[in-house]
Amino acid sequence: MTMPLHRVDTPHGLRPNGIVRTTGWLQLGRRPVSSGLWATLAGFVLTIPFGSVWLPFLTAALGFAGWRVWIRRLRPASRAVNLALKPVTELEPGEWVRLYGSAGPVGEVEAIQLDHDGRLRVWLYGGQELATPSDRWVRPVELRD
Repeated sequence: MTMPLHRVDTPHGLRPNGIVRTTGWLQLGRRPVSSGLWATLAGFVLTIPFGSVWLPFLTAALGFAGWRVWIRRLRPASRAVNLALKPVTELEPGEWVRLYGSAGPVGEVEAIQLDHDGRLRVWLYGGQELATPSDRWVRPVELRD
């Protein structure tokens, strides 16, 4: 198992059911590109046609500020970096894993058990249970905040 660079005990966006909301739309290699950058660029680009020299910079700053308030106060979310795919059978308790492919919310593995039907049951902290084929590959993540 690859150990995370820094352990996050209580991530931003932790829901009562143990699932963590994440932010970010693009990842280049192991480097995440924040959705805050997209909010900033959108604020800048969308106001260029108005012909004002200062307006794109103002709306870029407002776009970033709005995004920041959104992910910190209104709908908290953590930054997550995808790690290499691995078989679900190699998951270990304490690992954070994507629930739906390569993007979206994550959960922390609490326990794993193979049932009599050959399906793997993965329990996440907070009570979620996933039943999955034992040959499935999953996406572990490293939470940054």
